[in-house]
Amino acid sequence: MIYNVVISTKALEELYDSAEWYNSKKENLGFEFINEVDSTIDIIKTNPLLFANVYGNFRMALTNRFPFEIFYTIDNYTIVIHHIFHASRNPENWKK
Repeated sequence: MIYNVVISTKALEELYDSAEWYNSKKENLGFEFINEVDSTIDIIKTNPLLFANVYGNFRMALTNRFPFEIFYTIDNYTIVIHHIFHASRNPENWKK
C-alpha cells in the first residue's frame, strides 16, 4: 500500500526547534538529526503498523541515533505525524 504522510505544524515546529538546538551544539548536527527523523518516517511510511499503539490510536516510533519519539496516527492511507518529541520530556505533554 502507498501511504501519504502529513506532518502537523506542531511536529514541524518541534523538528526545526530541535534541529536548531543540535546545530548550536555542533555544526551540521541538526541536519543529521533531520535526516534521522526522515529515515524513521520512511520506515513508518513503509510499514505503519510496525509500531505499537501507545495512547488511543496514537502510535510511537523511536529514532535510532537521537532520543526522539515520533507520534502518529493512521487514517485510511494517510499517516499524520503529530509530534516529534524528545524522549526526556514528560510524556503527558504530547497529549495536550
